[in-house]
Amino acid sequence: MNLRSPLTQLIKFFRKKEKGNLVTGTLLFISAFISLIPGALHFINGLNSLTFSIILIGDYGSIVLFSLVMMLASLFLFSIAYLLWEGHSLGWKLSIATCGVTALIAVTSSTSMYFALPIAILSGSAATLEILKGKKLGKQKNDSPEVTENVVKLGLRLSAVMSVGIVVAMIIFVVIVGLPFLNLQFFTSMNLNFQQVSRICWGLKPDAQVGGVLSYVIGSMILVTFCEFIAVPIGVGAAIYLAEYSPSQSKVVSTLRLFIETLAGSPSVVIAIIGFAIFTITLKWDQCLWAAAISLSFMALPWNIRIAEEAMKSVPRSYREASFALGATQWQTARQVTLYAAMPGIITGILLGIGVALGETLVLLSTYTSVNVYGLPAHWWSIFNIRQPLPSLTVFIWGAGGNSVVMGNIGIPGADPIFYSYSLAFAAATVLLTIYLALCIGALLLRNYLNKRMIGS
Repeated sequence: MNLRSPLTQLIKFFRKKEKGNLVTGTLLFISAFISLIPGALHFINGLNSLTFSIILIGDYGSIVLFSLVMMLASLFLFSIAYLLWEGHSLGWKLSIATCGVTALIAVTSSTSMYFALPIAILSGSAATLEILKGKKLGKQKNDSPEVTENVVKLGLRLSAVMSVGIVVAMIIFVVIVGLPFLNLQFFTSMNLNFQQVSRICWGLKPDAQVGGVLSYVIGSMILVTFCEFIAVPIGVGAAIYLAEYSPSQSKVVSTLRLFIETLAGSPSVVIAIIGFAIFTITLKWDQCLWAAAISLSFMALPWNIRIAEEAMKSVPRSYREASFALGATQWQTARQVTLYAAMPGIITGILLGIGVALGETLVLLSTYTSVNVYGLPAHWWSIFNIRQPLPSLTVFIWGAGGNSVVMGNIGIPGADPIFYSYSLAFAAATVLLTIYLALCIGALLLRNYLNKRMIGS
């Protein structure tokens, strides 16, 4: 790798800056390095407290992730240093805010004082120098459009990096904590051996097959499939009416949109209570597929309607005019032209509805299953019985996380009992994330295929 080019660009960057800006920016740059020290110390102390063992790989991962979270403050300070190097007015304003916050931390927390106090002094000094420089010039000069553009680019890049970083860190953390259970058998076996699960949670090696959560996966996928069979036709039909047939300024349409928005924002506990009251109490159904599918369709329906409607409205009007010119009726145009052109967006709405249904727990506890349901019925047609509860992966995760097998010491020296007691829940959560990621990839491939078909490539 040629390091000369990046080094040359870095030298050019600093040569263009004023000396005053270099001084104030460097003060914040030093404070950013100071803010890295607590995370680095936590990382070193954490590694020193554990004896090396492959069984403790999850504990190592937890230490690394927590250390990185502690170092996030340095990213903010590095950004202020860049603003001061650029001479942007936002730099000294944020320096004042940083000085106040870190000074407050230094006063209220004796353990953080050794790190917060130097940062407060450095950021306060940088802000003071910038203010004195502005007074010396007579007035604070306005930020140039080029500098503002660079600052905006930096902010947008940081936003993108942090958004992706949060998701990636969450996935890594879930996988690491679930490592004691994660193997191919956990994905493919229908039943769990809870005696062996308990041994793993106690930090002991299993002496038999542990099993897996495939039955819970199948129960969840059956439910999501039936939920979308109800929500998709109704949602797409309502979207076609709103986008193609309804008057734009009609009071009926405004009222309908209000109810759709209200349904989209309704808490899941409300849907759970309504489903329980209607299907379990009034209709005398027990926990079953039909009650849960209808209840969950209420939650998926707004996503299908809103995104399908916006996708259909985004179809160019020239498509409709060309169809009408060929003698097609409004329904033929909506079905064969508009709906087909909007299909990639409709697939996105369906995918979001699947995500809502796949990750819901409270509605399922009221209408579908309980933590004591472990397997599928002996005969496949029994899943349609209104007295037959089915297993669910999200309810299993809730039960595994809320009813920890281990709450005391573990047989491994230096191991974290919380880590092992919740590892089963995180392993099942990894399975759930894998399913949703597979659905996202499949939907993305289908959407790209439809886009290529529409543009004729």
